[in-house]
Amino acid sequence: MSDIAQITKIKESQAKGKAVSKPFRLYLGGFMAAGKTSVGRKLAELTGFPFVDTDDLVEAMAGMSVAEIFQKHGELYFRALEAEALEETFKLKNVIVGLGGGVLVNPENKAKIFANGTLIILDAAIETILKRASNEPGKRPLLKEESVAELMNRRREAYSKAHIRVRTDDLFVDEVAMSVIDMLADLFPEIKQPKKVETIPVKTANAEYPVLVGSDILAFCEDIMSEIVPKKFSSAFLVSDPLTFSLFSRNFKNLKGVHLLPRGERGKSLSRLSLLYEDLARNNVDRKGLIVALGGGCVGDTAGFAASTWMRGIDIIHIPTTLIAQVDSAIGGKTAVNLPEGKNLVGTFHQPCAVIVDVNCLLSLPDEEFRQGMAEVIKYGLGEDREFLSWLSENRDSIAERDPETLLKMVKRCIKLKASVVEEDEREMTGARSRLNLGHTIAHGLEALQGYGGIKHGDAVAVGMVVATHLAVILELESKGTLAELLYLLEHFGLPTKPCADFDSILPYVMRDKKFVGLKPMFILPREGCKCEMMEVDTDLLKKAYERAGGR
Repeated sequence: MSDIAQITKIKESQAKGKAVSKPFRLYLGGFMAAGKTSVGRKLAELTGFPFVDTDDLVEAMAGMSVAEIFQKHGELYFRALEAEALEETFKLKNVIVGLGGGVLVNPENKAKIFANGTLIILDAAIETILKRASNEPGKRPLLKEESVAELMNRRREAYSKAHIRVRTDDLFVDEVAMSVIDMLADLFPEIKQPKKVETIPVKTANAEYPVLVGSDILAFCEDIMSEIVPKKFSSAFLVSDPLTFSLFSRNFKNLKGVHLLPRGERGKSLSRLSLLYEDLARNNVDRKGLIVALGGGCVGDTAGFAASTWMRGIDIIHIPTTLIAQVDSAIGGKTAVNLPEGKNLVGTFHQPCAVIVDVNCLLSLPDEEFRQGMAEVIKYGLGEDREFLSWLSENRDSIAERDPETLLKMVKRCIKLKASVVEEDEREMTGARSRLNLGHTIAHGLEALQGYGGIKHGDAVAVGMVVATHLAVILELESKGTLAELLYLLEHFGLPTKPCADFDSILPYVMRDKKFVGLKPMFILPREGCKCEMMEVDTDLLKKAYERAGGR
């Protein structure tokens, strides 16, 4: 099938209400100053897909500008980082990528781009390149080494093949972007639909705040924030990670400062927290300051902990960009960092001013990260709402295909379930909120055993739910039918169902679980016809359930 035929097929699928089944990635290539970044941003605005520039991603990863990288480490080091940044884009779905001028010179890079997306080359004459480059002094390190004509001649072959070519010399950015859309066989709608935002209130004894949910609302999140915290909006300090920052930071124009954490659990340590504190001090964030957490659960946990402790507590707004954060970690005010002895052992309760949830962020989420979030989604169905569990089974294909309307319904349902539990038991005093830890006791043990660098959180929660359900079946609290439905759903979304470690090795970590009191093994168990419940469980019985789940 030709690329244009594939594009047309995708558009027809979208028209029928189906999500793009194959990841769709647009790569904008060409010589420096050809307009890749400005056109990419415009395409993102027109289509609703996020835009990321490989140069921006390299800078975020390295913590310095491209010019500084060339000066301090040389071109070879830069090209290695560039290739690493490109690899990150292949993990994303439905994204627009602006390529650095030299990316396509590497045949391996170009082959991977053709294998993973659609390449659009933007052409421009030498005179146009020189005029545009002169407006950005110091930003083009290679222009200092040789003439534009010589460099363009060397790269001519690299730019010779593409799915689509557009000459940009005499066109405005809007015209180039619309030309690209026209050539893509009408992949994108020409008129964007009005944004609809639903507000889900969270009310606790100590706080009240809105969770705003919608599709493609990140583009005006600054307007939302300025209404929620008008006096603090100008002092917002952003905490994110390199990839998320590169994807979505263009939606933020007014920032006091930025701190980027490593992706994943590596960002949830006391040492990383200390570096974040240093940046808050360096940027003069005072008691009237505001932290904005843009990213997944690990970013939210660390940023939330920093907000709760900096100057004895400042405001925070969560903008979760992963499924696991949107449906769970961003709502409810839990914050924490890890210790070698266990996960989330150092933490606080600190409710945000607001949570802004854009489900369109999920369209570009790597498959593995989407899978992690589905474990938490299934947890709500198993532990809180069996009708929702049935809905997940009925809509499993649409969810897996990431149909936007289905995702919106799913995320909103999870948020409402989380909000109701948080309102019932904000600080885990009555045991109600502990229900949300269904599957997490075993999960945290598996994660801690592997130093938070092995099994992913969602995968661990999936295994933990299977163990908990086996235990509930043994205690005759749950039916084998529910266990079978759980196993089927987890397997459908590619989640593991068997423990990856022997019981005796994780037991010391399990016994440090925060729910345990006086070393009594307290466990959250699903119950047929009821919400899940915490109860004391004999260790030998827990081991039996663990072994029935396939553990050793």
